[in-house]
Amino acid sequence: MNPRVSVPKIFLRGSRWYVRVQVPKSMQKRLKRKEYWVSLNTSEKSEALQRATAKTQEKRREINAVYRRLENIHETITELTDEQVTALIRQEYSLNRIDPDALIVEQQSSGLSWDDFVDKVASRNKAIVASLRVEGYNNPALRIRAHRLMEENGVTCPRTSKAFQQVLEICGHAFAEAKRAELALLEGYPVHENPNPQIIDLQTGRPHPIVSLGELLATPPEPTPSLTTLMEKFLANPNKHRTKKTKDSIRGYLDVVFQIIGDTTPVNDISEGTIEEVRDLIMRLPPNFKKLPGAERLTLHELADVAERKRMAKLSPTGVNNYLRWLMTFLAWCHRKGMMNRMPTAYGEIKVADPVRKEDKREAFSNDQLSTIFTSRVYVDQDRDSSLFWVPLIALWNGMRSNEICQLDAADIKLEENVWGFDVTHISATGEDDKSVKTGSSIRFVPIHPRLIDFGLLDYHGTRPTGSKLFGDITRGADGYYSTNFSKKVNRYLKAIGTHGPRHKFHSFRHNFRDAMRKGRVDPEIGRALGGWTRSNTDAFDIYGNGFGVEELKEEIVRVDYPQVDWSAV
Repeated sequence: MNPRVSVPKIFLRGSRWYVRVQVPKSMQKRLKRKEYWVSLNTSEKSEALQRATAKTQEKRREINAVYRRLENIHETITELTDEQVTALIRQEYSLNRIDPDALIVEQQSSGLSWDDFVDKVASRNKAIVASLRVEGYNNPALRIRAHRLMEENGVTCPRTSKAFQQVLEICGHAFAEAKRAELALLEGYPVHENPNPQIIDLQTGRPHPIVSLGELLATPPEPTPSLTTLMEKFLANPNKHRTKKTKDSIRGYLDVVFQIIGDTTPVNDISEGTIEEVRDLIMRLPPNFKKLPGAERLTLHELADVAERKRMAKLSPTGVNNYLRWLMTFLAWCHRKGMMNRMPTAYGEIKVADPVRKEDKREAFSNDQLSTIFTSRVYVDQDRDSSLFWVPLIALWNGMRSNEICQLDAADIKLEENVWGFDVTHISATGEDDKSVKTGSSIRFVPIHPRLIDFGLLDYHGTRPTGSKLFGDITRGADGYYSTNFSKKVNRYLKAIGTHGPRHKFHSFRHNFRDAMRKGRVDPEIGRALGGWTRSNTDAFDIYGNGFGVEELKEEIVRVDYPQVDWSAV
Protein backbone atom coordinates (compact mmCIF):
# COMPACT_ATOMS: atom_id res chain seq x y z
CA MET A 1 0.00 0.00 0.00
CA ASN A 2 1.58 3.29 -1.13
CA PRO A 3 1.66 6.11 1.39
CA ARG A 4 0.02 9.42 0.66
CA VAL A 5 2.40 11.70 -1.25
CA SER A 6 3.10 14.90 0.67
CA VAL A 7 3.29 18.29 -1.06
CA PRO A 8 6.94 19.35 -1.54
CA LYS A 9 8.15 22.64 -0.08
CA ILE A 10 8.12 25.50 -2.58
CA PHE A 11 10.28 28.65 -2.76
CA LEU A 12 9.68 32.08 -4.25
CA ARG A 13 12.61 33.26 -6.39
CA GLY A 14 11.94 36.66 -7.86
CA SER A 15 8.32 36.54 -9.00
CA ARG A 16 8.25 32.78 -9.74
CA TRP A 17 7.73 29.79 -7.51
CA TYR A 18 10.23 26.93 -7.63
CA VAL A 19 10.55 23.49 -6.07
CA ARG A 20 13.92 22.08 -5.07
CA VAL A 21 14.55 18.47 -6.12
CA GLN A 22 17.50 16.74 -4.51
CA VAL A 23 19.65 14.26 -6.40
CA PRO A 24 20.06 10.98 -4.48
CA LYS A 25 23.50 10.76 -2.86
CA SER A 26 24.33 7.62 -4.84
CA MET A 27 23.89 9.56 -8.11
CA GLN A 28 25.47 12.91 -7.20
CA LYS A 29 29.02 12.04 -8.24
CA ARG A 30 27.95 10.69 -11.67
CA LEU A 31 25.50 13.51 -12.40
CA LYS A 32 27.76 16.17 -10.85
CA ARG A 33 24.74 17.77 -9.18
CA LYS A 34 23.30 17.76 -5.67
CA GLU A 35 19.98 19.37 -6.53
CA TYR A 36 17.85 20.98 -9.22
CA TRP A 37 15.66 24.06 -8.92
CA VAL A 38 12.55 23.42 -11.03
CA SER A 39 10.36 26.35 -12.05
CA LEU A 40 6.64 25.89 -11.44
CA ASN A 41 5.96 28.58 -14.08
CA THR A 42 3.62 30.62 -11.94
CA SER A 43 3.64 33.52 -9.52
CA GLU A 44 0.47 32.26 -7.80
CA LYS A 45 1.21 30.24 -4.67
CA SER A 46 -1.99 28.17 -4.90
CA GLU A 47 -1.14 27.09 -8.46
CA ALA A 48 2.44 26.37 -7.43
CA LEU A 49 1.27 24.07 -4.64
CA GLN A 50 -0.96 22.20 -7.09
CA ARG A 51 1.91 21.71 -9.55
CA ALA A 52 4.71 20.97 -7.07
CA THR A 53 4.12 17.23 -6.58
CA ALA A 54 3.80 16.42 -10.29
CA LYS A 55 6.83 18.55 -11.19
CA THR A 56 8.91 16.91 -8.46
CA GLN A 57 7.98 13.41 -9.60
CA GLU A 58 8.65 14.34 -13.23
CA LYS A 59 12.10 15.68 -12.35
CA ARG A 60 12.92 12.63 -10.25
CA ARG A 61 12.01 10.38 -13.20
CA GLU A 62 14.23 12.48 -15.44
CA ILE A 63 17.15 12.30 -12.97
CA ASN A 64 16.84 8.55 -12.72
CA ALA A 65 16.48 8.12 -16.49
CA VAL A 66 19.63 10.18 -17.17
CA TYR A 67 21.55 8.22 -14.54
CA ARG A 68 20.42 4.89 -16.02
CA ARG A 69 21.56 5.97 -19.49
CA LEU A 70 24.93 7.23 -18.27
CA GLU A 71 25.52 4.03 -16.31
CA ASN A 72 24.14 1.92 -19.16
CA ILE A 73 21.76 0.24 -16.75
CA HIS A 74 19.51 -2.30 -18.45
CA GLU A 75 16.75 -4.04 -16.55
CA THR A 76 15.87 -7.59 -17.53
CA ILE A 77 12.12 -8.16 -17.71
CA THR A 78 10.55 -11.58 -18.30
CA GLU A 79 6.89 -10.48 -18.13
CA LEU A 80 5.42 -7.00 -18.56
CA THR A 81 2.83 -5.61 -16.17
CA ASP A 82 -0.37 -4.00 -17.48
CA GLU A 83 1.07 -0.56 -16.69
CA GLN A 84 4.25 -1.36 -18.61
CA VAL A 85 2.29 -2.67 -21.62
CA THR A 86 0.26 0.55 -21.72
CA ALA A 87 3.39 2.70 -21.54
CA LEU A 88 5.07 0.82 -24.41
CA ILE A 89 2.07 0.77 -26.75
CA ARG A 90 1.53 4.52 -26.36
CA GLN A 91 5.21 5.19 -26.94
CA GLU A 92 5.35 2.94 -30.03
CA TYR A 93 2.17 4.48 -31.44
CA SER A 94 3.71 7.95 -31.19
CA LEU A 95 6.75 6.73 -33.13
CA ASN A 96 4.56 5.34 -35.96
CA ARG A 97 2.03 8.14 -36.18
CA ILE A 98 2.21 10.20 -39.39
CA ASP A 99 2.23 13.99 -39.25
CA PRO A 100 -0.61 15.44 -41.41
CA ASP A 101 1.84 17.86 -43.05
CA ALA A 102 3.99 14.89 -44.08
CA LEU A 103 0.98 13.31 -45.83
CA ILE A 104 0.35 16.49 -47.79
CA VAL A 105 3.99 16.60 -48.90
CA GLU A 106 3.80 12.91 -49.91
CA GLN A 107 0.60 13.51 -51.94
CA GLN A 108 2.08 16.49 -53.74
CA SER A 109 5.25 14.61 -54.64
CA SER A 110 3.31 11.55 -55.84
CA GLY A 111 1.70 13.42 -58.75
CA LEU A 112 -1.67 11.84 -57.88
CA SER A 113 -4.91 13.62 -57.21
CA TRP A 114 -6.00 13.71 -53.58
CA ASP A 115 -8.67 11.03 -54.09
CA ASP A 116 -6.30 8.75 -55.98
CA PHE A 117 -3.64 9.28 -53.33
CA VAL A 118 -6.13 8.39 -50.56
CA ASP A 119 -7.12 5.22 -52.45
CA LYS A 120 -3.49 4.27 -52.87
CA VAL A 121 -2.64 4.80 -49.18
CA ALA A 122 -5.82 2.98 -48.10
CA SER A 123 -4.95 -0.02 -50.28
CA ARG A 124 -1.36 -0.03 -48.98
CA ASN A 125 -2.34 0.26 -45.34
CA LYS A 126 -5.02 -2.44 -45.58
CA ALA A 127 -2.49 -4.77 -47.20
CA ILE A 128 0.04 -4.14 -44.43
CA VAL A 129 -2.52 -4.77 -41.68
CA ALA A 130 -3.77 -7.89 -43.47
CA SER A 131 -0.23 -9.26 -43.79
CA LEU A 132 0.27 -8.75 -40.07
CA ARG A 133 -2.83 -10.81 -39.39
CA VAL A 134 -1.56 -13.59 -41.65
CA GLU A 135 2.05 -13.60 -40.49
CA GLY A 136 1.21 -12.98 -36.86
CA TYR A 137 3.89 -11.21 -34.93
CA ASN A 138 6.83 -13.29 -36.15
CA ASN A 139 7.79 -10.55 -38.56
CA PRO A 140 11.37 -9.33 -39.12
CA ALA A 141 10.25 -5.69 -39.24
CA LEU A 142 8.40 -6.06 -35.93
CA ARG A 143 11.42 -7.72 -34.33
CA ILE A 144 13.56 -4.75 -35.39
CA ARG A 145 10.98 -2.37 -33.93
CA ALA A 146 10.79 -4.42 -30.73
CA HIS A 147 14.56 -4.33 -30.21
CA ARG A 148 14.62 -0.60 -30.86
CA LEU A 149 11.79 -0.03 -28.38
CA MET A 150 13.54 -2.08 -25.68
CA GLU A 151 16.82 -0.28 -26.27
CA GLU A 152 15.19 3.14 -25.98
CA ASN A 153 13.75 2.16 -22.62
CA GLY A 154 16.86 0.49 -21.25
CA VAL A 155 15.33 -2.96 -20.87
CA THR A 156 16.23 -6.45 -22.00
CA CYS A 157 13.59 -9.10 -22.69
CA PRO A 158 15.04 -12.58 -23.35
CA ARG A 159 13.89 -14.01 -26.71
CA THR A 160 12.18 -16.95 -25.00
CA SER A 161 10.39 -14.82 -22.40
CA LYS A 162 6.75 -13.83 -22.33
CA ALA A 163 7.87 -10.20 -22.24
CA PHE A 164 9.54 -10.44 -25.67
CA GLN A 165 6.33 -11.84 -27.20
CA GLN A 166 4.41 -9.03 -25.49
CA VAL A 167 6.73 -6.41 -27.04
CA LEU A 168 6.24 -7.94 -30.51
CA GLU A 169 2.46 -7.78 -30.07
CA ILE A 170 2.71 -4.19 -28.78
CA CYS A 171 4.66 -3.15 -31.88
CA GLY A 172 2.14 -4.88 -34.15
CA HIS A 173 -0.92 -3.34 -32.48
CA ALA A 174 0.63 0.13 -32.37
CA PHE A 175 1.66 -0.06 -36.04
CA ALA A 176 -1.82 -1.19 -37.14
CA GLU A 177 -3.46 1.50 -35.03
CA ALA A 178 -1.21 4.15 -36.57
CA LYS A 179 -2.12 3.02 -40.10
CA ARG A 180 -5.85 3.13 -39.30
CA ALA A 181 -5.42 6.63 -37.85
CA GLU A 182 -3.53 7.69 -40.96
CA LEU A 183 -6.34 6.49 -43.21
CA ALA A 184 -9.02 8.20 -41.09
CA LEU A 185 -7.06 11.44 -41.30
CA LEU A 186 -6.87 11.24 -45.11
CA GLU A 187 -10.63 10.67 -45.27
CA GLY A 188 -11.30 13.74 -43.12
CA TYR A 189 -12.01 12.10 -39.74
CA PRO A 190 -10.15 12.97 -36.53
CA VAL A 191 -10.09 9.31 -35.46
CA HIS A 192 -11.12 5.98 -36.97
CA GLU A 193 -13.97 3.84 -35.69
CA ASN A 194 -13.32 1.70 -32.58
CA PRO A 195 -9.93 3.15 -31.59
CA ASN A 196 -7.79 1.34 -29.03
CA PRO A 197 -8.65 2.95 -25.63
CA GLN A 198 -5.15 2.18 -24.36
CA ILE A 199 -3.86 4.60 -26.97
CA ILE A 200 -6.71 7.00 -27.76
CA ASP A 201 -8.68 9.06 -25.25
CA LEU A 202 -12.25 8.22 -26.29
CA GLN A 203 -13.55 11.53 -24.88
CA THR A 204 -11.22 13.80 -26.87
CA GLY A 205 -10.17 11.54 -29.73
CA ARG A 206 -6.54 12.47 -29.05
CA PRO A 207 -3.72 10.14 -28.01
CA HIS A 208 -3.13 9.74 -24.27
CA PRO A 209 -0.06 11.49 -22.80
CA ILE A 210 3.08 9.36 -22.96
CA VAL A 211 5.07 8.18 -19.95
CA SER A 212 7.68 5.83 -21.38
CA LEU A 213 8.60 2.50 -19.80
CA GLY A 214 12.06 3.94 -19.17
CA GLU A 215 10.48 6.75 -17.13
CA LEU A 216 8.35 4.26 -15.19
CA LEU A 217 11.40 2.18 -14.36
CA ALA A 218 13.35 5.32 -13.45
CA THR A 219 10.66 6.52 -11.04
CA PRO A 220 12.04 6.25 -7.52
CA PRO A 221 9.93 4.02 -5.28
CA GLU A 222 7.58 5.81 -2.95
CA PRO A 223 9.29 6.30 0.40
CA THR A 224 8.40 3.71 3.01
CA PRO A 225 6.17 5.43 5.59
CA SER A 226 7.79 5.74 8.99
CA LEU A 227 6.34 3.81 11.90
CA THR A 228 5.46 7.14 13.51
CA THR A 229 3.48 8.15 10.42
CA LEU A 230 1.58 4.87 10.53
CA MET A 231 0.99 5.30 14.26
CA GLU A 232 -0.72 8.65 13.69
CA LYS A 233 -3.02 7.04 11.11
CA PHE A 234 -3.69 4.25 13.61
CA LEU A 235 -4.61 6.79 16.29
CA ALA A 236 -6.83 8.69 13.84
CA ASN A 237 -8.90 5.57 13.19
CA PRO A 238 -12.54 6.80 13.32
CA ASN A 239 -13.71 3.33 14.40
CA LYS A 240 -12.09 3.88 17.80
CA HIS A 241 -13.04 6.59 20.26
CA ARG A 242 -9.95 7.44 22.24
CA THR A 243 -9.49 10.45 24.49
CA LYS A 244 -6.52 12.76 24.07
CA LYS A 245 -5.04 11.31 27.26
CA THR A 246 -5.32 7.78 25.89
CA LYS A 247 -3.76 8.79 22.56
CA ASP A 248 -0.88 10.54 24.31
CA SER A 249 -0.36 7.44 26.45
CA ILE A 250 -0.27 5.20 23.35
CA ARG A 251 2.20 7.57 21.68
CA GLY A 252 4.41 7.36 24.75
CA TYR A 253 4.51 3.56 24.61
CA LEU A 254 4.98 3.30 20.83
CA ASP A 255 7.60 6.06 20.65
CA VAL A 256 9.81 3.96 22.94
CA VAL A 257 9.15 0.82 20.91
CA PHE A 258 9.98 2.62 17.64
CA GLN A 259 13.28 3.85 19.10
CA ILE A 260 14.24 0.21 19.58
CA ILE A 261 12.95 -1.05 16.22
CA GLY A 262 14.03 1.99 14.20
CA ASP A 263 11.38 4.43 12.98
CA THR A 264 12.27 3.89 9.31
CA THR A 265 12.00 0.10 9.50
CA PRO A 266 9.29 -1.11 7.07
CA VAL A 267 6.41 -2.41 9.15
CA ASN A 268 6.34 -5.59 7.08
CA ASP A 269 9.92 -6.34 8.19
CA ILE A 270 8.97 -6.55 11.88
CA SER A 271 9.40 -10.18 12.93
CA GLU A 272 8.89 -12.19 16.08
CA GLY A 273 12.60 -11.78 16.74
CA THR A 274 12.20 -7.98 16.49
CA ILE A 275 9.43 -8.03 19.08
CA GLU A 276 11.49 -10.25 21.38
CA GLU A 277 14.31 -7.68 21.18
CA VAL A 278 11.82 -4.96 22.16
CA ARG A 279 10.57 -7.02 25.09
CA ASP A 280 14.04 -7.97 26.33
CA LEU A 281 15.30 -4.37 26.30
CA ILE A 282 12.21 -2.88 27.95
CA MET A 283 12.45 -5.51 30.70
CA ARG A 284 15.89 -4.06 31.56
CA LEU A 285 14.62 -0.47 31.92
CA PRO A 286 13.74 1.09 35.29
CA PRO A 287 10.44 2.86 36.08
CA ASN A 288 10.36 6.50 34.91
CA PHE A 289 13.50 5.89 32.84
CA LYS A 290 12.73 8.95 30.71
CA LYS A 291 13.25 11.14 33.78
CA LEU A 292 16.70 9.81 34.66
CA PRO A 293 19.50 12.45 34.66
CA GLY A 294 20.87 12.80 31.15
CA ALA A 295 18.22 10.48 29.69
CA GLU A 296 17.76 12.71 26.65
CA ARG A 297 21.42 12.13 25.68
CA LEU A 298 21.45 8.35 26.16
CA THR A 299 20.08 5.54 24.03
CA LEU A 300 17.67 3.08 25.61
CA HIS A 301 20.43 0.46 25.67
CA GLU A 302 22.68 2.90 27.53
CA LEU A 303 19.87 3.73 29.98
CA ALA A 304 19.39 0.02 30.63
CA ASP A 305 23.13 -0.38 31.25
CA VAL A 306 23.10 2.55 33.69
CA ALA A 307 20.12 1.09 35.54
CA GLU A 308 21.81 -2.29 35.88
CA ARG A 309 25.09 -0.78 37.09
CA LYS A 310 23.19 1.16 39.75
CA ARG A 311 21.03 -1.88 40.55
CA MET A 312 17.84 0.10 40.02
CA ALA A 313 14.43 -1.56 40.11
CA LYS A 314 13.08 -2.68 36.75
CA LEU A 315 9.73 -2.06 35.13
CA SER A 316 6.99 -4.33 36.44
CA PRO A 317 5.54 -7.02 34.18
CA THR A 318 2.45 -4.83 33.81
CA GLY A 319 4.62 -1.92 32.70
CA VAL A 320 6.48 -4.05 30.15
CA ASN A 321 3.24 -5.58 28.87
CA ASN A 322 1.73 -2.14 28.28
CA TYR A 323 4.43 -1.50 25.66
CA LEU A 324 3.96 -4.94 24.09
CA ARG A 325 0.17 -4.78 24.12
CA TRP A 326 0.05 -1.50 22.22
CA LEU A 327 2.74 -2.68 19.80
CA MET A 328 0.69 -5.79 18.98
CA THR A 329 -2.51 -3.75 18.70
CA PHE A 330 -0.75 -1.40 16.27
CA LEU A 331 0.65 -4.29 14.22
CA ALA A 332 -2.76 -5.98 14.08
CA TRP A 333 -4.17 -2.76 12.62
CA CYS A 334 -1.34 -2.63 10.04
CA HIS A 335 -2.07 -6.26 9.13
CA ARG A 336 -5.79 -5.57 8.66
CA LYS A 337 -4.92 -2.62 6.42
CA GLY A 338 -2.79 -4.83 4.16
CA MET A 339 0.57 -3.33 5.20
CA MET A 340 1.86 -6.64 6.61
CA ASN A 341 1.79 -10.06 4.98
CA ARG A 342 1.30 -11.79 8.31
CA MET A 343 1.27 -11.12 12.03
CA PRO A 344 4.72 -11.98 13.44
CA THR A 345 3.31 -13.45 16.64
CA ALA A 346 0.41 -13.15 19.09
CA TYR A 347 0.36 -10.98 22.20
CA GLY A 348 -0.23 -14.06 24.34
CA GLU A 349 3.04 -15.54 23.06
CA ILE A 350 5.17 -12.48 23.78
CA LYS A 351 3.79 -10.94 26.98
CA VAL A 352 5.68 -11.19 30.26
CA ALA A 353 4.21 -13.45 32.93
CA ASP A 354 3.12 -11.52 36.02
CA PRO A 355 3.43 -13.34 39.37
CA VAL A 356 1.04 -10.84 41.00
CA ARG A 357 -2.65 -11.28 40.28
CA LYS A 358 -4.45 -8.25 38.85
CA GLU A 359 -6.77 -8.01 41.85
CA ASP A 360 -3.74 -7.93 44.18
CA LYS A 361 -1.94 -5.02 42.50
CA ARG A 362 -3.88 -2.43 44.50
CA GLU A 363 -5.10 -3.05 48.02
CA ALA A 364 -7.74 -1.28 50.03
CA PHE A 365 -6.46 0.87 52.88
CA SER A 366 -6.65 -0.85 56.26
CA ASN A 367 -8.87 0.64 59.00
CA ASP A 368 -5.74 1.95 60.73
CA GLN A 369 -4.54 3.59 57.51
CA LEU A 370 -7.95 5.19 56.97
CA SER A 371 -7.92 6.49 60.54
CA THR A 372 -4.45 7.93 59.94
CA ILE A 373 -5.64 9.68 56.78
CA PHE A 374 -8.82 11.16 58.25
CA THR A 375 -7.18 12.34 61.48
CA SER A 376 -4.22 13.90 59.63
CA ARG A 377 -3.37 17.60 59.47
CA VAL A 378 -5.90 18.55 56.76
CA TYR A 379 -8.78 17.19 58.83
CA VAL A 380 -7.50 18.32 62.21
CA ASP A 381 -7.06 21.85 60.80
CA GLN A 382 -10.55 21.61 59.23
CA ASP A 383 -9.16 22.81 55.89
CA ARG A 384 -12.59 22.51 54.26
CA ASP A 385 -11.76 24.74 51.30
CA SER A 386 -9.06 22.31 50.18
CA SER A 387 -9.66 19.53 47.67
CA LEU A 388 -7.45 17.36 49.88
CA PHE A 389 -10.26 17.48 52.46
CA TRP A 390 -13.20 16.50 50.26
CA VAL A 391 -11.91 14.40 47.34
CA PRO A 392 -10.66 11.45 49.49
CA LEU A 393 -13.95 11.48 51.43
CA ILE A 394 -16.03 11.36 48.25
CA ALA A 395 -13.81 8.60 46.82
CA LEU A 396 -14.26 6.53 49.96
CA TRP A 397 -17.97 7.03 50.61
CA ASN A 398 -19.24 7.26 47.01
CA GLY A 399 -16.59 5.18 45.22
CA MET A 400 -16.11 7.67 42.39
CA ARG A 401 -12.96 7.73 40.28
CA SER A 402 -10.38 10.44 40.84
CA ASN A 403 -11.05 12.37 37.63
CA GLU A 404 -14.83 12.03 38.05
CA ILE A 405 -14.51 13.88 41.36
CA CYS A 406 -11.84 16.40 40.35
CA GLN A 407 -13.71 17.59 37.26
CA LEU A 408 -17.06 18.13 39.01
CA ASP A 409 -18.81 21.43 38.42
CA ALA A 410 -20.66 23.05 41.31
CA ALA A 411 -23.81 22.46 39.25
CA ASP A 412 -23.12 18.69 39.25
CA ILE A 413 -24.40 18.46 42.82
CA LYS A 414 -28.15 18.52 42.35
CA LEU A 415 -31.45 17.40 43.81
CA GLU A 416 -33.21 14.56 41.98
CA GLU A 417 -36.51 13.26 43.39
CA ASN A 418 -35.68 14.89 46.73
CA VAL A 419 -32.30 13.09 46.81
CA TRP A 420 -29.02 15.02 46.65
CA GLY A 421 -26.54 13.41 44.33
CA PHE A 422 -23.57 13.74 41.98
CA ASP A 423 -24.37 14.05 38.25
CA VAL A 424 -21.37 12.25 36.73
CA THR A 425 -21.26 13.35 33.09
CA HIS A 426 -18.94 14.40 30.28
CA ILE A 427 -20.93 17.62 29.71
CA SER A 428 -19.52 20.65 31.48
CA ALA A 429 -21.81 23.22 33.06
CA THR A 430 -19.08 25.86 32.66
CA GLY A 431 -19.35 25.84 28.87
CA GLU A 432 -15.86 24.40 28.41
CA ASP A 433 -14.90 21.09 26.86
CA ASP A 434 -13.03 20.01 29.99
CA LYS A 435 -14.73 16.80 31.13
CA SER A 436 -14.56 13.16 30.13
CA VAL A 437 -15.73 9.77 31.37
CA LYS A 438 -14.01 6.40 31.18
CA THR A 439 -16.90 4.40 29.67
CA GLY A 440 -20.56 4.82 28.79
CA SER A 441 -21.55 3.29 32.11
CA SER A 442 -19.56 5.98 33.92
CA ILE A 443 -22.34 8.47 33.10
CA ARG A 444 -24.64 8.15 36.08
CA PHE A 445 -26.45 9.83 38.96
CA VAL A 446 -24.97 8.80 42.32
CA PRO A 447 -26.85 9.69 45.52
CA ILE A 448 -24.51 11.49 47.94
CA HIS A 449 -23.78 9.21 50.88
CA PRO A 450 -25.53 10.63 54.00
CA ARG A 451 -22.23 10.67 55.91
CA LEU A 452 -20.82 13.20 53.39
CA ILE A 453 -23.82 15.41 54.05
CA ASP A 454 -23.20 15.01 57.79
CA PHE A 455 -19.59 16.05 57.21
CA GLY A 456 -20.85 19.29 55.60
CA LEU A 457 -20.43 18.70 51.86
CA LEU A 458 -23.66 20.53 51.01
CA ASP A 459 -22.56 23.47 53.17
CA TYR A 460 -19.27 23.60 51.27
CA HIS A 461 -21.19 23.32 48.00
CA GLY A 462 -23.27 26.33 48.98
CA THR A 463 -20.15 28.48 49.16
CA ARG A 464 -19.13 27.76 45.56
CA PRO A 465 -20.08 30.36 42.90
CA THR A 466 -22.66 29.38 40.31
CA GLY A 467 -20.99 28.27 37.09
CA SER A 468 -17.70 27.39 38.79
CA LYS A 469 -15.88 24.12 39.35
CA LEU A 470 -16.70 22.40 42.65
CA PHE A 471 -13.03 22.47 43.70
CA GLY A 472 -11.40 25.76 42.81
CA ASP A 473 -7.89 24.70 43.82
CA ILE A 474 -7.65 21.87 41.25
CA THR A 475 -6.13 22.87 37.92
CA ARG A 476 -6.07 20.88 34.70
CA GLY A 477 -2.92 18.97 33.86
CA ALA A 478 -1.02 19.25 30.60
CA ASP A 479 -3.02 16.27 29.34
CA GLY A 480 -6.31 18.09 29.96
CA TYR A 481 -7.36 16.02 33.00
CA TYR A 482 -8.09 17.61 36.39
CA SER A 483 -6.98 14.43 38.16
CA THR A 484 -3.42 14.64 36.83
CA ASN A 485 -2.17 17.45 39.06
CA PHE A 486 -4.38 16.43 41.98
CA SER A 487 -3.04 12.85 41.91
CA LYS A 488 0.52 14.12 42.35
CA LYS A 489 -0.60 16.36 45.20
CA VAL A 490 -2.66 13.75 47.08
CA ASN A 491 -0.13 10.94 46.66
CA ARG A 492 2.62 13.22 48.03
CA TYR A 493 0.35 13.95 50.99
CA LEU A 494 -0.43 10.26 51.57
CA LYS A 495 3.26 9.49 51.41
CA ALA A 496 4.03 12.23 53.93
CA ILE A 497 1.61 10.75 56.47
CA GLY A 498 2.85 7.19 55.86
CA THR A 499 -0.12 5.66 54.05
CA HIS A 500 1.25 5.59 50.51
CA GLY A 501 3.07 2.56 49.10
CA PRO A 502 3.44 0.24 46.12
CA ARG A 503 -0.06 -1.16 46.66
CA HIS A 504 -1.64 1.81 48.42
CA LYS A 505 -2.40 4.85 46.32
CA PHE A 506 -5.41 7.12 45.88
CA HIS A 507 -7.18 4.44 43.83
CA SER A 508 -7.20 2.27 46.96
CA PHE A 509 -10.22 4.28 48.19
CA ARG A 510 -12.24 2.73 45.38
CA HIS A 511 -11.18 -0.72 46.59
CA ASN A 512 -12.38 0.22 50.09
CA PHE A 513 -15.73 1.26 48.63
CA ARG A 514 -16.05 -2.06 46.80
CA ASP A 515 -15.23 -4.00 49.95
CA ALA A 516 -17.69 -1.92 52.01
CA MET A 517 -20.45 -2.69 49.52
CA ARG A 518 -19.75 -6.41 49.90
CA LYS A 519 -19.79 -6.20 53.67
CA GLY A 520 -23.00 -4.17 53.58
CA ARG A 521 -24.63 -6.73 51.24
CA VAL A 522 -25.29 -4.11 48.57
CA ASP A 523 -27.12 -5.60 45.58
CA PRO A 524 -24.28 -6.46 43.10
CA GLU A 525 -26.00 -4.91 40.06
CA ILE A 526 -26.84 -1.70 41.93
CA GLY A 527 -23.25 -1.72 43.20
CA ARG A 528 -21.99 -1.73 39.62
CA ALA A 529 -24.32 1.14 38.80
CA LEU A 530 -23.10 3.17 41.78
CA GLY A 531 -19.44 2.66 40.91
CA GLY A 532 -19.87 3.03 37.13
CA TRP A 533 -18.47 -0.44 36.48
CA THR A 534 -19.31 -2.36 33.33
CA ARG A 535 -20.63 -5.90 33.22
CA SER A 536 -19.02 -8.28 30.70
CA ASN A 537 -18.43 -6.41 27.44
CA THR A 538 -21.47 -4.16 27.61
CA ASP A 539 -22.46 -1.12 29.60
CA ALA A 540 -24.15 -2.37 32.72
CA PHE A 541 -26.74 0.30 33.38
CA ASP A 542 -28.49 3.35 32.06
CA ILE A 543 -29.42 5.31 35.16
CA TYR A 544 -31.73 7.71 33.33
CA GLY A 545 -34.17 5.30 31.73
CA ASN A 546 -34.03 1.58 32.10
CA GLY A 547 -31.64 1.65 35.06
CA PHE A 548 -32.38 1.83 38.77
CA GLY A 549 -34.46 4.55 40.36
CA VAL A 550 -32.83 7.19 42.53
CA GLU A 551 -34.55 5.88 45.65
CA GLU A 552 -33.28 2.35 44.96
CA LEU A 553 -29.73 3.67 44.62
CA LYS A 554 -30.01 5.65 47.85
CA GLU A 555 -31.34 2.63 49.76
CA GLU A 556 -28.29 0.62 48.77
CA ILE A 557 -25.55 3.22 49.18
CA VAL A 558 -26.47 3.82 52.83
CA ARG A 559 -25.32 0.23 53.46
CA VAL A 560 -21.71 1.40 52.85
CA ASP A 561 -20.07 2.08 56.22
CA TYR A 562 -16.68 2.14 57.90
CA PRO A 563 -17.50 1.73 61.61
CA GLN A 564 -13.93 0.95 62.72
CA VAL A 565 -12.44 4.15 61.30
CA ASP A 566 -11.83 7.20 63.53
CA TRP A 567 -13.99 10.02 62.14
CA SER A 568 -13.58 12.38 65.08
CA ALA A 569 -11.54 14.96 63.11
CA VAL A 570 -13.99 15.19 60.21
